Amino acid sequence: EDLSDVLIATPPSTHAEIATAFVEKGIPVFVEKPMTTSVPEARTLQASAKRTDTMCMVGFEYLFNDYISYLKTEIEAGKFGTIIKVESEHIVSPSRADVDIFWDAGAHPLSIFECLFHPKNIVNLQGEITHDSAALEITFEHAPILCMKMSCLGTTKTRKLTITGEKATAVLDETLEKNKLAIIKDGKTLYPEIDARKPLQTELEHFLNCIETGEKPLSDVNVGYRVTELLETISKKVK
Repeated sequence: EDLSDVLIATPPSTHAEIATAFVEKGIPVFVEKPMTTSVPEARTLQASAKRTDTMCMVGFEYLFNDYISYLKTEIEAGKFGTIIKVESEHIVSPSRADVDIFWDAGAHPLSIFECLFHPKNIVNLQGEITHDSAALEITFEHAPILCMKMSCLGTTKTRKLTITGEKATAVLDETLEKNKLAIIKDGKTLYPEIDARKPLQTELEHFLNCIETGEKPLSDVNVGYRVTELLETISKKVK
């Protein structure tokens, strides 16, 4: 009863029950991704947050990545032209007992893709998902092609996002110490100077600020629902 807020970083299969219980008590919740492991669970949590007017924020860390924020601004300004393809590589990632790697690591590129392009219907999907690896190519209606590769196995850690547009291409490599973001345009490679903060610290500060001000979180329960919907839809289509 004395809790002012709660951060949930338990196994994914427990997220829905724990988060909904606290939201029902009117306690603001920060829950790690994936928000839930099914659309019905996500719908219940979303409805509970709305009914109790209680904040539920999801830990989509990349939405608080300053490089992603920079790219969003540039894309919306038309600097890349029409975006043709987005490619994500997430190699050497912990294996989770209760969810496969797609539900765990796939939440990262899907949250970015949802933020940048608001995808609708899936037109075509090719690939496969196992517990410890996934390789997918997805064509959406009115959105770029999305390619995702992820694996718990491998010898070299990879965290790379490539966005290809008609006018320019962006490559974000999170494993580099410097020049993490490269912009390739007209045969030249540029490295924007970005004062990048630690995304985890930024998102937690955002959570606390939203509690204090009543501001709507950037990664609220509605964003969590849409990403969960994408995760479940893609999983079912592959299987």
